[in-house]
Amino acid sequence: MPHSSLAVRQSNPATAAAILLILFNPLGVDLYLAALPALQRHFQADVSASISVFVFCLGLGQLLFGPLADRAGRRPVALGGLLAYALGSALASLSDSMGSFMLARMLQGLGASASSVCAFTIIRDCFSGNAAAQRYSMLNGALNIVPALAPALGGVLTELYGWQSCFLFLAVSALAALALLARLMPETRPERVENAAGPGFLQVLRHPALLRNGACSSTALGLIVSYVTLAPTVLIERGGLSAATFGLLFGANALLIMAASFIGLGLIGRLGPRRVLKTGLAIMLAAGALLPALAHQPGAWHYMLPIAVLSVGFAFTLGPAAGMAMAPFAESAGRAAALLGCAQMLFASALSALLAALPVAGELALGGAVIALSLFCLALQWRMPARG
Repeated sequence: MPHSSLAVRQSNPATAAAILLILFNPLGVDLYLAALPALQRHFQADVSASISVFVFCLGLGQLLFGPLADRAGRRPVALGGLLAYALGSALASLSDSMGSFMLARMLQGLGASASSVCAFTIIRDCFSGNAAAQRYSMLNGALNIVPALAPALGGVLTELYGWQSCFLFLAVSALAALALLARLMPETRPERVENAAGPGFLQVLRHPALLRNGACSSTALGLIVSYVTLAPTVLIERGGLSAATFGLLFGANALLIMAASFIGLGLIGRLGPRRVLKTGLAIMLAAGALLPALAHQPGAWHYMLPIAVLSVGFAFTLGPAAGMAMAPFAESAGRAAALLGCAQMLFASALSALLAALPVAGELALGGAVIALSLFCLALQWRMPARG
């Protein structure tokens, strides 16, 4: 539950602010996916690297903005991040060269990293224990609204107004969020942090709770990003699915994750975060066994059925793992959120790239990774008490 009378008053607006701030991460990727062919024609170059640039800046930027949020406060960093995001989006829409477009994407990613680190930090400021894990699960559920809806919206915008409209939409959305949060977002940084440097990155990084539970949250995110990375090859290139059918399956799975995240929210209150986390890891392990077992079956279900199981396990894992990883860091929540977010993004990028490069079928590569990483994370958690 919230850990002070101030946090009680701030808990609802802080949760709403965190949800709004976190949405700009997936929007920065999913909204313009349908515009990639038009961008490639415009720049006469492969623009898929712009996704990697965004994700890279999103991950590393948190190492800068986490300590800054501990020193300067959550509000100025979050609002500054939204302003940078809006500026980067506007510049992207005006870009006339590949170089200027990539620079704009870098600015977008840095803005998203500031808003992301503040989203996780303000939840830790206002909640602890089961309540914190539930709010992190809520963030995960809200996150999956975007991949379910944004690609279709981006496709409509691109068809009617051109690829530039996707980035103008992001700029206007970020400015609208900035205006709203400037009025409604509370400053949640504990007063005792205001004049204290707090523990440094190395001290936070060495904490067993961050290492053990951060490994689980990074694994969960890495496996889901890997499924997304491998899906076009498995389902479209080899399976012959149309782009429209692929989009429907992708959106349906995102809605499944959202539903499972909210189910996990209730389970955390009944069972505690650690039991829900172990359940999520066990479900992911089952998905890992299904992937190679069904690999040679025809039809999209041979991939999407195990992915549906994996997605439920992911939803049960990410919220509790993030909550327990952040739990010990009331006075250095910004640094802890920065390290956790950076580790998640960089691990997800590295794992998905590695699995895509392996000379084996995507189902087999992903299945092996799911089994190995789920067993590793279960071993990390097994000696811990069931109480969260």
